[in-house]
Amino acid sequence: MPPDAKPLTDAQRQALCQIMYRAFLEIRSLGSSGTEQAAGLADAFHNLPNDLWRDDFSLTFFRDAFVGNYQAKYPRSGGVFDYVAMVNEIIAMEDH
Repeated sequence: MPPDAKPLTDAQRQALCQIMYRAFLEIRSLGSSGTEQAAGLADAFHNLPNDLWRDDFSLTFFRDAFVGNYQAKYPRSGGVFDYVAMVNEIIAMEDH
């Protein structure tokens, strides 16, 4: 289990839901012209709806293993949103 694994706050869950919303928008906009990228984005987020309710969820693991891998393969020039920065903002919410 990652060392930072713990239940999320309601605010963090709401922020993660906003990121999923943006990911769905991007998948829709990629349409048929970016099917490989759309599949990669869906792969990065497909476990999140279940995992954000787990007591052992790790934001850093999610960022590094899923979102970071997607964004490394498809830099912002290929997409609209900086998902790593968004997750970093949610991680920062822990300090407040």
